[in-house]
Amino acid sequence: MDGKRRKHGILSNYRYFLAKWWQADRTLFALTGADIGLNVLTAVGLTLLSSWVVYLLERSLSLESVLFTVCAAVTAYVVTGSAQRFFSELWSGFRIEKAITQRFSMDLVKKSLELSYERLEENGIQEERKMAQLAVMDGLGEFWYSTSQILVNAMKLLIFGGVVASLNPALILILTIVCLIQLTGYRIAADYEQKTKEKLKGLNVTKEYIQNKAFDVAAAKDIRLYQMQDWLKAVFRRTNRQYTRIRSKIGLGYFLYNIVEQLLQLIREAVIYGYLIFQISQGMSASLAVLYLGAATEFSDRFYDLSTCLPEIIRIQNWLTDYRQYMEEKNRRPENEGGAVACANALSIEFRDVSFSYPGSGQPVLSHLSFTLRAGEKLALVGLNGAGKTTIVKLICGFYSGYTGSIRINGAELSGLNLEAYRERIAAVFQKTQLLSATISENILCREDDGTEEKECEELLRRVELWERVKAFPQGVHTTLEKDVKEGGVLLSGGEEQKLLLARMLHKDAGLLLLDEPTAALDALAENRVYEQYRKLTGEKSVLFISHRLASTRFCDRILFLENGCVQEEGTHEQLLASGGGYSRLFEVQRKYYARQEMQEGGCEDAFA
Repeated sequence: MDGKRRKHGILSNYRYFLAKWWQADRTLFALTGADIGLNVLTAVGLTLLSSWVVYLLERSLSLESVLFTVCAAVTAYVVTGSAQRFFSELWSGFRIEKAITQRFSMDLVKKSLELSYERLEENGIQEERKMAQLAVMDGLGEFWYSTSQILVNAMKLLIFGGVVASLNPALILILTIVCLIQLTGYRIAADYEQKTKEKLKGLNVTKEYIQNKAFDVAAAKDIRLYQMQDWLKAVFRRTNRQYTRIRSKIGLGYFLYNIVEQLLQLIREAVIYGYLIFQISQGMSASLAVLYLGAATEFSDRFYDLSTCLPEIIRIQNWLTDYRQYMEEKNRRPENEGGAVACANALSIEFRDVSFSYPGSGQPVLSHLSFTLRAGEKLALVGLNGAGKTTIVKLICGFYSGYTGSIRINGAELSGLNLEAYRERIAAVFQKTQLLSATISENILCREDDGTEEKECEELLRRVELWERVKAFPQGVHTTLEKDVKEGGVLLSGGEEQKLLLARMLHKDAGLLLLDEPTAALDALAENRVYEQYRKLTGEKSVLFISHRLASTRFCDRILFLENGCVQEEGTHEQLLASGGGYSRLFEVQRKYYARQEMQEGGCEDAFA
C-alpha cells in the first residue's frame, strides 16, 4: 500500500462501476430504463389529470362526459403505474444482488488471491480489504438505486420546472440557491463521516477477528482450557464501545444537517406556495391554478428528493473509493512475467551475500547470508527461534522482493524468474499450514475433484501410510475435512495432517521441497518418524529441512547452523557434534530436555543417538 488515499471523482466512478455493471448484467440497464420512463410518465399524467378534470368542469360539460374522461384517464394511469411497478420489481432486489455477487464480490476474491504474499502482509492491506467488502455490501446497491432516483427526479424537475418557470423564472433561481446550500451542508457531514470512518478500519478488523475466533473449533480448546472467554469478551465489548462511539459522532453530524435541511425545506415551501396563493388572488383560472399548484408541488418534492439523492451519491463515493482503493493495489513486480527455470528433476539454490529486513523494521533478519543447496541434496537449516530460518524459505518461494544480494535457482536470478511458473517446480509444507474445508482428494490434488483420480489419491495415501485411516471413512477420499463447510466434516490428528500434506507434496512431484518445521506440534519421536518418512519418499529431489529439534535432521547430507541471520557452522550431524560449537551445545540442551519424555515412550536412544 502506498500510504496515500487515491481520489476518484464522481464521473470517474460512474465510468468505472457502470462499465462493470454493464459486463455483469446488461438486462439491468433495460429494466431500469423502462422503470424510469414509466415513473416519469405516471407523475406527469397524474398532474395533468387533476388540471384536466377541473378544465372540463369549467367548460360546463355533462357529468357523463366528465366521468367517462376521468375513467379513461384513471385506467391509463393505473395501467402505466402497474407496468412501472412491474419493471421496478424486476430490476430491484434479485438483479442488483446478482450483479453485485457475480461481478464485484467475485472481483474482490480474485484480487485477494492475486495479490502477492508480501502485499498481503503489509500493514493496512487487510483493513483495506474489509472496507472494500463493506462497500460491496452497503454501497453498491445504494449507488444503483440512488442513480436511478437521480435520473427520475432530474427528468421530472426539468418537466415541472419548465411549467413553474413559465409562471416566474425567479422561482427557479431561488429554489436552486436553497438546494445548493443544502448540498453544501450534506457534503460537510459526508466528509466528516469519511474522516471519522478511517478510525473504524482497525476496529472492524479486531471485531471480525474475535468473532471468527469465537466460532473457530481449533481455537476453542485453548480458549476454554485457559479461560480466555472473559478476556475476549472484554476486548470485544471495549472495541464495540469505541466503534459505537465513533458511529454516534457520525450520526450527530447528520442530525445537525437534518435540522438545517428542515429549515431550508420550510423556506422552499413558503416561497412556492406563497407565490401561487398570490397569483390565484389575482384572478388565475381554477384549472390553470391546479396545474401550476400540481407542478409546483411536484417541482418542490422532486427538488427535495434530488437534493437528497445527490448528497447520497456524494456519500456513496467514499464507499466506491474504498472499493477502488483495494482493487487498484498492485504487486511489487508481476508474478507471471520473467524467465523460466531450466528443466531438471532437482533444483539447486544459491544465496550470495543476501540481507533482508521486514518493511518497517530497523533490524535485519538476514545479514550477508551465503550458502548453497546442491541439486538432489538433503540440506537442513537449524537454529534458535528468530535465526531467520522461515524467512529463508519465504525468500526461496519468491514471497519477498526487498532483499539485497543474489538468490539463484539453477543458476538463474530469482528476481528475473516467472514466479508462477517457478512455483510449479517447488513444494512446501509450513509449520502453520492449514488444510482446506474440502474433501481429502481435493486437499491432495489442490483442485476440484472430478472423481477421475481416486486411484491416484489412494496410491499416494498408501505411500504415506494414511490409506487405512481414510478407507474407514464412509466416503473415503471424498470425505470432507474440518467442519467449516459441512457439518459432517472429519478432523485429523496432527500426525495424520502431516501425512496428508506429504501426499499433497508427492502429487505435485516438484524439483525442490521445502519443509519449514511442519512437525513442530508433534513430540520428538513422532517428528523423527515423520521426517524419516519424508526422507524416504522424496527420493532424488532437492530438499531443505528446517527444524528446531536438531536430532530430527541428522540424516541430512549437510546441516547449516544459523544464528543472528548468518551461517555459523556447517557440516554433518556427527561433524557438528564433534566440533563442540553452538550446534553441539544446543543439541546437548535439547537432549536433556527431551530425554525423560523419550524414555517414557521407549525411544530415547533412537531419537537422540
